[in-house]
Amino acid sequence: MTANKYIDRDRILRKIAYIKEEVTPLNELLQNKTFSEILKDKWQIKGIKYSLQTSIEAMIDIAFHISSKAFNKAPVDGRDAFTILAQNGVLKEENLLTYLKMIAFRNKIVHGYQSIEDEKILEIAKNNISDFNNFINEILTFINE
Repeated sequence: MTANKYIDRDRILRKIAYIKEEVTPLNELLQNKTFSEILKDKWQIKGIKYSLQTSIEAMIDIAFHISSKAFNKAPVDGRDAFTILAQNGVLKEENLLTYLKMIAFRNKIVHGYQSIEDEKILEIAKNNISDFNNFINEILTFINE
């Protein structure tokens, strides 16, 4: 499980920086305001959705890049990219289901498969924000080997 010369390390680090730029203020918001305060401001809810959506998209971009460059496999979709990374030891198998759920959540936001209540968005953000850091740590471990 060694990162190879074809991986664009700077590209990955830029994506990681983006995720951190989105998740850090989101985490601060969730720590400093109550759910009821946030729910009163529809723009904050929209911002939370956008931050979650684009952060997950950055994760997917990273997974696609590593899958294709390090393992010479062109993923069919985001789920496939994450599965390839887990199969090759980049991601921990026990975290794979969490990441796949994140992709499903992102798809619900983007494609409107079903309406997600604002309360549920906040609950997911508050309870699962650390999943982004877990992903970042696993990717950094891989690219720094």
